Amino acid sequence: MAPVTQDIEGYNYVLYFLMAVGAVMFIMGFLGCCGAFQESQCMLATFFALVFVLFIGQIGAGIWLKSNEERFKKLAEESMAKAIQHDYGYNDLKTQAFDVIQSELQCCGSMGPTDWADARFNGANDGNAVDIGIAGKLDSYSTPASCCNTAYGSGCDAARKLLISATVPKAIYTDGCAKKMLKLIETYSYELLAVVGAILLIEVLAMIFSMVLCCTVRRIDHVKA
Repeated sequence: MAPVTQDIEGYNYVLYFLMAVGAVMFIMGFLGCCGAFQESQCMLATFFALVFVLFIGQIGAGIWLKSNEERFKKLAEESMAKAIQHDYGYNDLKTQAFDVIQSELQCCGSMGPTDWADARFNGANDGNAVDIGIAGKLDSYSTPASCCNTAYGSGCDAARKLLISATVPKAIYTDGCAKKMLKLIETYSYELLAVVGAILLIEVLAMIFSMVLCCTVRRIDHVKA
């Protein structure tokens, strides 16, 4: 139960983080709109500070990802393998999501079909689970139907039952999904960079406009005084 509990805590942390980001974005929007409408220097300055912190955070995250690329890939493989081992067949949302990933990307498991040997889906428990990438203690194991190569039609049903020492048949996808997903990200890396660049540009423009408006309000207040 310990790995499952750790996963639940991890997902809770992600949920709390997303809630915090959503709250910050709401506050930023509120300060920006109200600051411009009310011509409040305090609100506009706070809006600028929050956007600046967000901008620096995104730049820092991008630098970290680039400098820790191999670590990120390993983390993606391990996270996917944990989801296979503990959640597939027990968590409906993750089960459906992983079936779609395997079918659409034509892959099986995190790093390969043998990942399923350690899964609760095959009756393996936490005590039998071993390190990622090494087959479990079961003599045989089954892969989900989403691992089937559609080119082989109904012939895949029999091929889904595999022996630990046996070679994976062609009717089952042999590529790991983690590698396929990372390759997909690399394929669309320029599009992703364009989106990130557009977001950063919008943030820079927001900071410029907020400072211009703040300075304009200050000048108007001086004239009125």
